[in-house]
Amino acid sequence: MEEIRQEDEAEKAAGFISVVKLFQMRSLRWQLISVIILMGGQQLSGVNAIYYYADQIYVSAGVNTHDVQYVTVGTGAINVVVTFLAVFVVELLGRRLLILLGFSICFTACCVLTAALALQDSVSWMPYLSIACVISYVIGHALGPSPIPALFITEVFLQSSRSSAFMVGGSVHWLSNFTVGLVFPFIQVGLGPYSFIIFAVICLLTTIYTFLIVPETKAKTFMEINHIFARMNKVSEVHPEKEELTDFPPSALEQ
Repeated sequence: MEEIRQEDEAEKAAGFISVVKLFQMRSLRWQLISVIILMGGQQLSGVNAIYYYADQIYVSAGVNTHDVQYVTVGTGAINVVVTFLAVFVVELLGRRLLILLGFSICFTACCVLTAALALQDSVSWMPYLSIACVISYVIGHALGPSPIPALFITEVFLQSSRSSAFMVGGSVHWLSNFTVGLVFPFIQVGLGPYSFIIFAVICLLTTIYTFLIVPETKAKTFMEINHIFARMNKVSEVHPEKEELTDFPPSALEQ
């Protein structure tokens, strides 16, 4: 109840924060940057490209053309199961660790998959390694990059700015999704088996950013998390005074 009271007082001090104001507030700078990086990394890491390429990988490994759709459904089922397990693991291992672990697995899978695709015509067992890479990538993505960013928004933003933060995060998510779907076919034509190097680099950069910047939010209250970011943003208060009141003289405010 005390935590709820503190958050309520902070909400009254901050007021509603629009999307435009969200980008202008120094006290929310690193929260917003982190959401953009995580949401962008979630889609630009190539999860949809993996599914786009999966059918070709399965066929090259010897899967019957008529059975590929069932194997793809099985891959999607693995995604669902691992995401379901992540719900229970997230409170045990923490959000930050799952993001780091997930993106690291995706980075490794993309690198190995690139080598496997490049060598699949000369090495007989490479197609099977490609299948293992696809499944490993799906597991890694479902552990952290898929579910955690949305949870992260709810924990690093208070009610006054949370809806606007979700607007930004959702926009970045779908714009990134659209970009990958639009650009990947051209990347595939141009780079062939080396297409996933681009996604590997994005996974690596997101991992580095998370390791250096994103704090652990497990077992912390909203106010404790806000204080952590207040120090990162170098502001003295969790919620600075309303900016629209700063232009009024003290006498006007007293009235």
